[in-house]
Amino acid sequence: MHLNTLAGRGYSDLTQYPVFPWVLADYESESLDLSDPKTFRKLDKPMGCQTPEGEEEFKKRYESWDDPEVPKFHYGSHYSIAGIVLFYLLRLPPFSVENQKLQGGQFDHADRLFNCIRDTWLSAAGKGNTSDVKELIPEFFYLPEFLENRFNLDLGEKQSGEKAGDVFLPSWAKGSPREFIRKHREALESDFVSENLHHWIDLIFGYKQRGKAAEKAVNVFYHYTYEGSVDIDSVTDPSLKASILAQINHFGQTPKQLFLKPHVKRRPYGKLPPHLLKHSTFLVPHEIRKSSSSIAQIVTFNEKILVTVENTLLKPRTHTKYVAWGFPDRSLRFMSYDQDRLLSTHENLHGGNQIQCAGVSHDGHILVTGADDGLVSVWRISEDGPHALRRLLLEKVLCGHAAKITSLRVCQPYMLIVSGSDDCTIILWDLSSLVFVRQLPEFPAPVSAVYVNDLSGEIVTAAGILLAVWSINGDCLAVISTSQLPSDSILSVTSCTFSDWQDTNWHVTGHQSGAIKVWHMVHCTDQDKTAGKSNTSGTGGLDLDKPPDYRLVLKKVLKFHKQPVTALHLTSDLKQLLSGDSGGHLLSWMLSDESLKSSFNQG
Repeated sequence: MHLNTLAGRGYSDLTQYPVFPWVLADYESESLDLSDPKTFRKLDKPMGCQTPEGEEEFKKRYESWDDPEVPKFHYGSHYSIAGIVLFYLLRLPPFSVENQKLQGGQFDHADRLFNCIRDTWLSAAGKGNTSDVKELIPEFFYLPEFLENRFNLDLGEKQSGEKAGDVFLPSWAKGSPREFIRKHREALESDFVSENLHHWIDLIFGYKQRGKAAEKAVNVFYHYTYEGSVDIDSVTDPSLKASILAQINHFGQTPKQLFLKPHVKRRPYGKLPPHLLKHSTFLVPHEIRKSSSSIAQIVTFNEKILVTVENTLLKPRTHTKYVAWGFPDRSLRFMSYDQDRLLSTHENLHGGNQIQCAGVSHDGHILVTGADDGLVSVWRISEDGPHALRRLLLEKVLCGHAAKITSLRVCQPYMLIVSGSDDCTIILWDLSSLVFVRQLPEFPAPVSAVYVNDLSGEIVTAAGILLAVWSINGDCLAVISTSQLPSDSILSVTSCTFSDWQDTNWHVTGHQSGAIKVWHMVHCTDQDKTAGKSNTSGTGGLDLDKPPDYRLVLKKVLKFHKQPVTALHLTSDLKQLLSGDSGGHLLSWMLSDESLKSSFNQG
């Protein structure tokens, strides 16, 4: 994405949309073998040269070209054009409307639409089609929704009589668009691609894009596709100018050349730390400190562990101040963390109603408060000087809940506010426009905790003993009843944010009983679905359109706390799981050295 941005490509222009590589060549196997080089496309060759026959065909075209007015080229079509973007995204509005406009007001014939990933690969890889050399778009690595016909668009009927619908996935995706994206992302980050991706960069953004190096690499495109190949301002003939602009817009643009020398190979990862939750069997607790009040929040900052008590919340980024509420005068106050000195008091923020919870944006500029009247208020923090907090400016009041707000989470990376309430509902709001996005299905109990993974965008919710994981677009990925005892409610949740493509499917819950439970989210097999094991308790009382694709597997119950676990924090280096309880006890769970040696020897 950095290279695309530097080359002037972004989401706002279909003719200059980000270009991503095909990385796999295996769309047939039941399972992907990422240790086998044959699984991958040839990253040192353009898409037209994935087969010897295709490479020979394009070489012949180049050598036999005989037009003095048009420079030689291998490819008359391009790997990145507006039509390719619309081809891939035709199932998602507003791209579906743009796709129809491109075809004169209706979708193309069903057999020519993006119906099957395997067939699209075979076409683009030059197997029988020399006019198709398209690469991919970023959505192939993060957005499963574009592979489904969620809006029930009438895409027509194929020659076989079958109606066009969802995109047909490879066998190794197990029928799940989300699994396809996860495995595709894993392939992008695999050792083979890491060792060879610089070759593809040379072709698309680098020294093999133009000149003799491009000729030798069979990578020369029609001359109008290159930046600076024509001075459009010097063309005086209006019809010729319009024709050239149409060619540039509709027949592709090669990205701006970023490198004139071979790109370096990606540096190998250093030795990754052991995954704390994978080895949760070996976690050992150490009590760090004891506070006088219930612990509400745990943060690690500059190698320090910062803790807040009930009705308080640290203010990012410096964490030198915190917000406090729940006072008899119903005010909200900003305090200094080190000295507990009052910095400012703000009264009547919710018109006489008591504030129940709060959330702060990652940059510390937006404060969100929830009150017992069910209203969520969004405030901009106006600071004057390094220490003083002068004013809270009301941005908007968000109305949607019918009872007191119990949980709030602000996720700035995904521009999302998530609010949970005693009315058993969770609502997602857009942080930038401050409008309602969607409401999750009603829960069987009041919402007790909410967590948003800043890397994956997945939302983890707790209501009573029910734990559920949701995609950012509101799909229920997994749900489970976490206890046999209805009274053992979940009070705190957290997730692994160590990597944004692998191992984010680990979740931790803190319970009323003092137990801490470690959960692993795994894809349901066909046998699981047949046996009704998509989770151990059906949908837990949630009204879902379809069974979840994943199930939550309990990996470990950590017992040491004698009181309810009210706060959890997993450090980004995966060295500690920190937990706090209502009695003020703060614990650090770490892997013991001996157990680590034992687990690695077995591994």
